[in-house]
Amino acid sequence: MNSLLGFLGGIAVSLLGAIVANVLTRRRERRRAVEERRFAIYMKLMELHGQYWWFTVAEFHGEAVPEEVRTRSHALSWEIADLLRSADEVDDLPEVLDVIFGLDFATSTQRYDAIDRVLDHLGKQVNPRYARKMREISQAHVQMLSAGGRSNAPGAPRALRA
Repeated sequence: MNSLLGFLGGIAVSLLGAIVANVLTRRRERRRAVEERRFAIYMKLMELHGQYWWFTVAEFHGEAVPEEVRTRSHALSWEIADLLRSADEVDDLPEVLDVIFGLDFATSTQRYDAIDRVLDHLGKQVNPRYARKMREISQAHVQMLSAGGRSNAPGAPRALRA
């Protein structure tokens, strides 16, 4: 009787261990998938932010936004929306959709600044050191370009390079 109880107890412990390991593995994989989606959204939103800078410049000068900038911005907006659709777990989903498609912005500068704030918040979740350094680089580029300079950075858009 004792040996049967020991045998059944061993099976129960093994089964419980396997179930717990499976649940923990699934949870870790789900968390990793959410983090990967969050990072993809962050990177696309950074690219949109860079594209949207041209909207603010055009608005400031009273000029039309170049068609390729409009086309790329439109495509990026829908790519981000599609990523968000498949990543409902991303906490910033409503804010990102509002900043991309919302009607609450009277000027391009307001939307640009709102994208900037969402990037700050999302960046703290994605990779704080990366987000902080990219912010420094981005601000330096804006200051340099505002002063009429050109960028020789390999990652800068062609329109900004010397």
